[in-house]
Amino acid sequence: MQLVKQLDGQLMTTSKIVSDAFGKVHRDVVRSIKELNCSDEFRVRNFTHSYYVSPQNKKLQCYEMTRDGFSFLCMGFNGSKAAEWKEKYIAAFNEMESGLLLIDKRMQILMTEQGDLKKAGIKWSAIGREIRSRKQIHLIKTAQLLDDVQMKLEY
Repeated sequence: MQLVKQLDGQLMTTSKIVSDAFGKVHRDVVRSIKELNCSDEFRVRNFTHSYYVSPQNKKLQCYEMTRDGFSFLCMGFNGSKAAEWKEKYIAAFNEMESGLLLIDKRMQILMTEQGDLKKAGIKWSAIGREIRSRKQIHLIKTAQLLDDVQMKLEY
């Protein structure tokens, strides 16, 4: 049995799959969806009427739902399977959070390094300009010295 499907680039599941996965009666899951205490905007975005074909070859009503719809619905479930799912959801969220915090810390380090490199570049540019300036002065003095020596050699 396929637990999720992709529709228009978004992962979806159905109320029938949810009822089977959580060991709940499908009509109770459908009723729970209808009775969800969510905004109409959220309901429209995350739940769509659909149908599935039963083993008796009957076309029965169900809902297709997004991951957000699934999460909203299942957070209200009770029982051991629901508790197990909630624990896994929390663990996955915590893992994602720690990964994001690690990435954030690495980004901070890289930003600090970038600032240090920029400061060093500015300092080296100033040193380079100083060297170029002093080199020009040195060349002028050297040329002046050669001119002075040339004048004395002509006598």
